[in-house]
Amino acid sequence: MDLEAIVAEDYVVNKFTLKKFENDKLFVDRQTYLLILEGTILNKKDLIQDSENWEETVINMYRQIGDTFFNQFRGSFSGCLYDKIEEKWIVFTDQLGTKPLFYSFLDGQLLLSSEIADLYLLYGAYNRDLDFDVQAGYMLLSYGYMLDGHTLSSRIKKLEAGKYIILGRDIDFSVNTYYKLPKSFISDNYDEVDIIKELDQRFRNAIELQFEKDKEYGYKHLVGLSGGLDSRMTSWVAHEMGYIDQVNFTFSQTNYLDETIAKEIASDLKHEWIFKSLDNGNFLEDIDTISEITGGNVLYYGLAHGNSLYKLLNFDNFGIIHSGQLGDVIIGSFIKDFSASNLESLGGANSRTLKSKVQSSPGGFENFAELESAMIYQRGINGANSGLLAAQYYSESLSPFYNIDFFEFCLSIPINVRSNHNLYKQWILKKYPAAAQYIWEATNQKIDQKPFSIPYKGKSIPVSQIASILLKKIKKNIPAIQTKHHMNPLDFWYNNNTRLKGFQDSYYKDNIELLAGFKDLQKDCKTLYDTGSAIEKNQVLSLLSTMNLFFREH
Repeated sequence: MDLEAIVAEDYVVNKFTLKKFENDKLFVDRQTYLLILEGTILNKKDLIQDSENWEETVINMYRQIGDTFFNQFRGSFSGCLYDKIEEKWIVFTDQLGTKPLFYSFLDGQLLLSSEIADLYLLYGAYNRDLDFDVQAGYMLLSYGYMLDGHTLSSRIKKLEAGKYIILGRDIDFSVNTYYKLPKSFISDNYDEVDIIKELDQRFRNAIELQFEKDKEYGYKHLVGLSGGLDSRMTSWVAHEMGYIDQVNFTFSQTNYLDETIAKEIASDLKHEWIFKSLDNGNFLEDIDTISEITGGNVLYYGLAHGNSLYKLLNFDNFGIIHSGQLGDVIIGSFIKDFSASNLESLGGANSRTLKSKVQSSPGGFENFAELESAMIYQRGINGANSGLLAAQYYSESLSPFYNIDFFEFCLSIPINVRSNHNLYKQWILKKYPAAAQYIWEATNQKIDQKPFSIPYKGKSIPVSQIASILLKKIKKNIPAIQTKHHMNPLDFWYNNNTRLKGFQDSYYKDNIELLAGFKDLQKDCKTLYDTGSAIEKNQVLSLLSTMNLFFREH
């Protein structure tokens, strides 16, 4: 980490950043402006004029475009600019919020940090109450992440995706939107051939932007690989485009499809491959380490499994951590069923009982375009995006599916065309048929295979579901997450690893009284932990860990 500070009469800025992609970052204090830019700007070379350096380019963009100059950036970034002439601060995060920023006011002073823990600890240092937000607690206990800009403190907010702050001489404080993903639609009017052609070209453009950034800095390509389609297509298309110097990595339960499929693909492509076993779930003991990173904004297990591998690697020679983040809901869609009843709620909550206690829970959508937009921003950007935090502790992390130009094109394709991986599978089969010759983890078969079915009660039932139906009939149906046949078999680990069970149960007992001042919430946590699944136990532990680290009196 690189640590610097700028101290002036009316502001103090501390930089604590990774020594990675340093030429993309800016931390300068000039006579007429202060400029801070963090992250990776994939289109930096396209933006720089012949006679300019990067700093001059950014400042000229501000002067020519105005307050939202950063909307021209592509990549993962956040930053701020203080115009000393206008006495105006502009604070921003990227279009999809992959670089979170948190803000608060304390004694009339605006506090900003990319690490929520900094703000939690600052309140503690000044002996100020963080004002625990019970509603946010229920968000964590139901959805597993924060909605909108909430955090567990009512005094601290997250700057949401595509938004920026203005604070100045003439504007006390305002949060503004500079970018919003377009809404999609339903239609039967489309040309699949043209769609696939355009989709493929835009995806290849996104791949090139990411992987060329590695080459610019002389880094090897570090690419996640699992049994799913998203990471497969990131690695596969990049390989076909000539980016063959890849090191793939996988973490899962030993012998699960995520391991066996990834191993086969990496071997066939002749990539180096790293596998980290998640057997027994002992990595879940890193709860406080993860909560220091997340501040309780998301379940800890979703970051802990990746962190268990990242902390073992030497990242000196690796560049971007390339992933397939959200590919299945960008080329595909969160929406699988077009029944009118699905417009009633956001869905996706692990604990549906406690979801009803979230007063701001999204619901009552007018149409599926509204629903998909809410799902993308809440479940995708607020939920899945939080998983990037562990990777960003070690390097920059990007997904080609996040490329704005690619994302917008996908949303211009009717939802019904994208739904249930229909378009996704056709894209692979037509453009990358060799990539389709491996099993897909979601179905345990190749994507061009049609399951053999037999008639059952007037319906056609795939043979692969027969065993599940029979087990259900005799009341012995066991979800995969309760067996070891799952990427993250949380219930299996909890029920079969006495060390892990003892740790989690002890952590719960040692900290549940931290909620004594919130009787209803504490009661719900007790019920959820005593009777809920391992994921629901994880939700309780994530909350208790944050309370233990930041909200208790020491």
